[in-house]
Amino acid sequence: MDKKVFILGAGGFARETFDVYIDLGRENDVLGFLEENCQRKEEILNGKPIHDIYYLNQFSKENRPLLIAAIGSTKRRHLIEKLRNENYQFDMVIHPSAIYSRWVKIGEGSIITAGVIMTCQVDIGRHVILNLGARVGHDVKIGDYVTISPGSEIMGHVTIGDEVYVGVNATIIDGIKVGNGAIVAAGAVVIEDVPEMSLVAGVPAKVKKIYESIEEKPW
Repeated sequence: MDKKVFILGAGGFARETFDVYIDLGRENDVLGFLEENCQRKEEILNGKPIHDIYYLNQFSKENRPLLIAAIGSTKRRHLIEKLRNENYQFDMVIHPSAIYSRWVKIGEGSIITAGVIMTCQVDIGRHVILNLGARVGHDVKIGDYVTISPGSEIMGHVTIGDEVYVGVNATIIDGIKVGNGAIVAAGAVVIEDVPEMSLVAGVPAKVKKIYESIEEKPW
């Protein structure tokens, strides 16, 4: 029997994540949505209540629910690490329509949505979002806290660092390395390695900006 779970976040992707649970037959396992500094306490969202994060305090250590972070921004890491330090554990969900081989490894807290394809020897880190229809080729390694947007294609032997954002319909060709904290713009075609904390865009993709800090980044 699957354990009960709260979805962190109450935005669009949180609702989409709830749909993954529904399609897995796990609708009743979801207790609701949690937000920091919640302004919508006790509102009902798609049939489930929204609570402030402090709602977790009512659960004993022996009876804690699992969590899953459906937050599409760098805030995801901050909140997850705070909760991990308090010994919370995280669920991992894969939509039943996803196609992947037995040689795919997927880390704790990751969310694999409808239509995703992963081939063989793929290593997905912790708290990764693979959004609708994303395709991941063989021998790809994806770090922690990465978001791969709908329709993106990651070719073979690509290495993606931590906290990378890959925009809608972007393509990363074979053998490319994408550095930690980089942003690949929507529709970009990446044919050269991407430096850490950089924004690349265009066809072919070129470096448009280097960020000095996480706070500078739009994602």
